[in-house]
Amino acid sequence: MFTHYAVALFAAFLASSTVEASRNDSAAAARACSQLKAAFPNNYVDPSSSGYTEKENANWSANCRLPAACFFTPADTKMVAEGLSIVTKAGSVFAVRSGGHNPNAKFASIDGSGVLIDLSLLRSLRLDNSIIYAGTGNKGGDVQKLADSKGQAGITGLDADVGISGLILGGGYTHFSQITGLVADNVVNFEVVLSNSRIVNANASHNSDLYRALRGGGNNFGIVTRLDIRTSPVRNIWYSLVAIEPTDYARFMTALTEIQKNMEEDPKANINILVATVFIQVELYYAEPVPAGKTPAAFAPLYNLNISEIVLPPTNGTIWESVQANSPPEDDNAPVSAILNSVVHKPNADFYTALFEYLLQQSTPNSTNIVAIGLKPMGSRVAGVGKERAGGVANSLNIQPISQTWVSVGGQYENEEERLALAQKVDATVEWMNKRARNGGLLLPNLFANDAASHQNVMGSYGPGSLANLKAVSRKYDSTQVFQKLQASGWKVSTA
Repeated sequence: MFTHYAVALFAAFLASSTVEASRNDSAAAARACSQLKAAFPNNYVDPSSSGYTEKENANWSANCRLPAACFFTPADTKMVAEGLSIVTKAGSVFAVRSGGHNPNAKFASIDGSGVLIDLSLLRSLRLDNSIIYAGTGNKGGDVQKLADSKGQAGITGLDADVGISGLILGGGYTHFSQITGLVADNVVNFEVVLSNSRIVNANASHNSDLYRALRGGGNNFGIVTRLDIRTSPVRNIWYSLVAIEPTDYARFMTALTEIQKNMEEDPKANINILVATVFIQVELYYAEPVPAGKTPAAFAPLYNLNISEIVLPPTNGTIWESVQANSPPEDDNAPVSAILNSVVHKPNADFYTALFEYLLQQSTPNSTNIVAIGLKPMGSRVAGVGKERAGGVANSLNIQPISQTWVSVGGQYENEEERLALAQKVDATVEWMNKRARNGGLLLPNLFANDAASHQNVMGSYGPGSLANLKAVSRKYDSTQVFQKLQASGWKVSTA
């Protein structure tokens, strides 16, 4: 994702036949909305309601701010179940929104063809010993703030305003993945509303197949209403944010590769990079405080470069303090839309350098259509540590135990003309990256859902074994295939 410096069932459905979406989606949505309004008048808005525009505009990316037939905002898990029952019996298309940070239209939004189930009221939040019990209406900042107040730290994404549910269902990139695994690997239990009216728990010892599937398998299996998440073994850290002179890109790309090698020796080190032709910004994290005037040895290659600005001076603080420092203000809600695509490859200095030079060649003077590249180095320990943190149950992403880089390719736009121009550039960049990495033996298959575009085959990228498991879990826990047939969008296993 892009930082502000630079420019995520009480549904009684007893029919034995497979659910099919109504031919007349608007009529089905109207039936569902009418029944939701009668059953839950205090948790319902439609275009005639005073709060409709606020609900419509709640998504992060403006292209996802769609005019749903109605918005249903359940207050608890039981209400989620009852509301889903109404929606599915009416045969209405629907979408589910927790934080609303996914930039793909209809993933957490829907137009007048369906109902938007808004989980923003599921804000229960408590910490008991080393487990945080969080309703899926919470965002990362809510979790971190609570944990920090108790002398602990949460395991979330780097942005305070990203919802925890979508983050976790996609896997979830976090500060120290070589120590904690992905965010999803630290969920000890999911509370889930299924399509057949059941409310179930999924963990390492109960419904463990569903537990595995939910960690990376997206919204294919049910509506998650609560997440029970381990606290982090790391709280007090060192962090900084620096800008590198873009003309020094070749040396920076070599330094990045060297740092990734160093991360294999020192799992306490992590960096997160955002690159475009006009800037190179690097977030640095180290999993323990560092004496004043010192820097972690793993980052030494970076400090030999031309640092144009120290945006955030080296700081010893808590993870929550670092999240606050590196997150956009909550009121920074300009009406812009985002495009993201995922590419995963092995680290290689020549590849990084060629990528930057490709961006330079494709750039247009004075253009606002800037393609930004997010680079998330992932160490070889991530998969193994994650499985251990999850009680021996691997997640669904099928991550190879090697050093790799998770790349987001995208940008932001304000109108349709800009969208078309940016999309063309982004698609060309992704095509170039995939071809170059494949020819060089660097391309890795598993995409990262939190950074992926709607057209990318995320579930299929996990490999045939993982995909077969995801499809089996879908058939087992959603026998009528509500979440494949009536859910508006998402990376559906049925079409992977």
